[in-house]
Amino acid sequence: MSREPRLRRTMNDVLNARARASTLAAGMAKQPDYDARSWARTALSASTSKRALGAYARPLACVNAISLIWTILRETKTLKSSVTGVNTSFDSAYSLTFSAMGFLLVFRLSRAAVRWWDCRTAFGGITAGVRDFVDVFLIYASGNARREGVADDASAWACAFAAASKAFLRGQSDGAVREEFTGILSEEDVRAMNAATHPPLFALSMCRRCVKTAFYHSSSSSAPSHDPSSALADASVRGELNKQCEFLALQVGALERLRATKIPEIYVIHLRTFLMVYLTSMPFVFVNRWGWGTIPAVFAVSFALLGIEGAATECEIPFNADHVNHLKMDAYVMGCFANVAAILDWNAERERGERVGEVIRSSEIEETKIVVDP
Repeated sequence: MSREPRLRRTMNDVLNARARASTLAAGMAKQPDYDARSWARTALSASTSKRALGAYARPLACVNAISLIWTILRETKTLKSSVTGVNTSFDSAYSLTFSAMGFLLVFRLSRAAVRWWDCRTAFGGITAGVRDFVDVFLIYASGNARREGVADDASAWACAFAAASKAFLRGQSDGAVREEFTGILSEEDVRAMNAATHPPLFALSMCRRCVKTAFYHSSSSSAPSHDPSSALADASVRGELNKQCEFLALQVGALERLRATKIPEIYVIHLRTFLMVYLTSMPFVFVNRWGWGTIPAVFAVSFALLGIEGAATECEIPFNADHVNHLKMDAYVMGCFANVAAILDWNAERERGERVGEVIRSSEIEETKIVVDP
C-alpha cells in the first residue's frame, strides 16, 4: 500500500492552511470585490482609489484652477469686456472638436480594457495550467511509491509557480512571501526560488525536473527502461506534462510582455496634448455664455474626460498590489491553492481509477470486445 502523500497532509493541515489564507487575505483586502448591480454604490462612489483619482489629479487641478481664475476675473469685471469676449466667435467651431475627442478617448480606453482582460486571461491560464499539471501528474504516478513522492514535489513547485508569478509581476524585490508557502515548500526552497533572477521560471524548471525524474527511468531501477511498451508510455506522459509546462511558460511570458509594453507614446502624447488644450480653453470660450456656471461646467467636463484617460492609465498595466482596479492576484493564487488541495484529496480517495464510494467502479466494468466480421 502506498504511503499517504506528504503534500496532502501538510497542505491541508488546518494551521498551515490558515497561515496561507491569512497572508493572502491581507492582499485581497486591498482589492475588494464590488457589486456591479448596485448603481448607488458605483455611480455615487466617493472613493478616490476606486476612481483612480491619482492618475489624473494634477491635470484636473490645473484645468480647474485656470477655469476658476479666469471666471473670477471675468465676472468681477477685473478685465475689460473686449478682452474676455474676443473668443466668442470660436464657440461653434470649438464645439465640433468634442466628437473627435470622444473617439480618441473611447479608443484609448478600449485598448486599455483589452490589455486588462488579456492579463486576466493569462493569469487564469496559470491557474488552469497548474491544476491540469498536478492532476495529470498524480494520475500517472498513482500506484508507484517513488513516482508518488516525485508527484508531491511537482505539485508543490506548480503551486510555487503561481505564487512566484504574482510576486514577480508585482515587482516585489524580496520575492514571494514565505507564509504563502506554508505547508507547501520548505524555507530553503523558498529562499532558493526568491534568489533566482526569474523565480517563476525557477519553479517551472523544478517541475520539469520532477517530470524527468518520475518518467525517464523505470519504476524498478535507476537505469532507463528496456521494455518498449513501458518506455513508450513514459515518453507519452513526459510529452503531455512538458506541454503543460510549456503552456505555463507561455502564460507568464504573455504577462511579462504586457507589463513591459505600453501603448505607443505618440498616441498618448497626441491625445493628452489635444485633451489639455481643449479643457484649458473651455473657460475662455464659454465664459460669456455660462458666467459663474463656467466653474462647475468645466469641472464636470474635465472630470469626465480626464477620468476616462485616468481609467485607461490605471488599467493598462494592472499588477500593483495596492490598486483596487488591478488584478486580484492574491485571490487567484488562493483559489489555485484550494484547487490543488482538492485534487490531492480526490487523488488519495481514488481506487482503481474511480473514487471510493461511487456507484460505478472500475472492477464492475466488463472489458469491451469489438467483433469484426470476416
